[in-house]
Order: sequence, then structure tokens, then C-alpha cells
Amino acid sequence: MKELNDIIFAYDKAVSQNKQSALATVVKVDGSSYRRPGARMLVTEDGEITGAISGGCLEGDALRKAQFAMYQQQNKLQVYDTSDDEENKLGLQLGCNGIVYILFER
Repeated sequence: MKELNDIIFAYDKAVSQNKQSALATVVKVDGSSYRRPGARMLVTEDGEITGAISGGCLEGDALRKAQFAMYQQQNKLQVYDTSDDEENKLGLQLGCNGIVYILFER
């Protein structure tokens, strides 16, 4: 509950400073993931992050995707496939070995 309160506080602060923000939410997981559906991360236009959507393996790219959603002024569903295969090693050795669906909402 503390994380959600922190996100609400960060959002209120961003609004008061006239900063755009986007909320990244885990909406579905197939397989292994550090965070379950409902996990959230707020990103402001200047890159401030509050909350988390993974154990660290997705946050960097999610930051860029959230900022892009703000720039495009569109919500977006992004699928991260961190399963262990030869083409995609994003989650290798980070505890992320599943498919994670993240909704970015501005």
C-alpha cells in the first residue's frame, strides 16, 4: 500500500509542477516475473520514477516507453518477452523468465 501512496503523492506533485506523467501497470504475466499484475510505476517527463514493475530488468526500457507515450499523447500496451531463448536475453539471470504485459497510460 505504501508504494501506491507514493505513486499518488508523486502524481500530485507532478500535476502541481505542470509536469506530464505516465503510469506503467503490469496487466498480465505469463510465466515468471518479479512483479504480478497490478504493480505500477509512475514516470514523469523529466525521468523521475516512483514504484516498480519488475526486479529491475524492465525499468530502463519502460522509462523510455512511458516518456514516448507522453510525447505521442497515446496509451500503449507493450509486451516484454523475457523468456530464455536465443533471440531475446533481456531477462536472462535477472529472475524474469516470462512474458510481461505493461500498459502505459498518460
